Amino acid sequence: MIGKACDEDIWKKTIAEGRTVLHVASERGNFGLVKSLIECGCDKEINDQRGNTPLHKASFYGRLDIVQYLISVGADKEAKNESGDTPLILASKNRKLDVVKYLISVGADKEAKNEDGDTPLICASSYGDLGIVKYLVSIGCNIEAKNKDGNTPLIEASPKGKLEVVQYLISIGCNIEAKNNNGNTPLICASTGSSVEVVKYLISVGANKDAKNNNGQTPFSVAWGDVKSYLNILGLKCL
Repeated sequence: MIGKACDEDIWKKTIAEGRTVLHVASERGNFGLVKSLIECGCDKEINDQRGNTPLHKASFYGRLDIVQYLISVGADKEAKNESGDTPLILASKNRKLDVVKYLISVGADKEAKNEDGDTPLICASSYGDLGIVKYLVSIGCNIEAKNKDGNTPLIEASPKGKLEVVQYLISIGCNIEAKNNNGNTPLICASTGSSVEVVKYLISVGANKDAKNNNGQTPFSVAWGDVKSYLNILGLKCL
């Protein structure tokens, strides 16, 4: 049946989002089907409507055995989808540490950037995966890398309430006063979010409470809700 499907190019037929049977098998972890399809000549680099290859799918969903197999038959580990994401970036976003480690072990670019300028470390920090963050730092990823908005890993983690990641990045020397393209520091960014704990922590380790962005806004002036109440208790005000 697999041979007939390949002979008649049935494998090229698509379903939602332009996925082929190889995409679906890769994301669902059907190793036997993936192997059979590849062995009978299915295109291992075929793209869905979003530019994802089967390796992108397997990496995002953490299908390590399929990732390893696709790499072994020559799949492009640096392929980019329409968002510029490589398989490593997708694995970093979706908390798949074992896939991240494997892709790095076979030479995947640890500083690859997507269309937003996000590196694997920026993505892992933004999504709050401390294990991946620590691993990427351990292999020398740039802890001060900036995306197109000028956000560093620390700036990305701060407004999203990723306290453990924030604490770790500070502990290894990330610039607590780094500014993005709008002049926002980690504390200013954190103040726009809802995590009082991140704001408290940044202040406790010396973040400038009176820092101003390019519009002259301070942490207090951009804050709302519980964060604003906390800053108000500290006696901060718009300057």
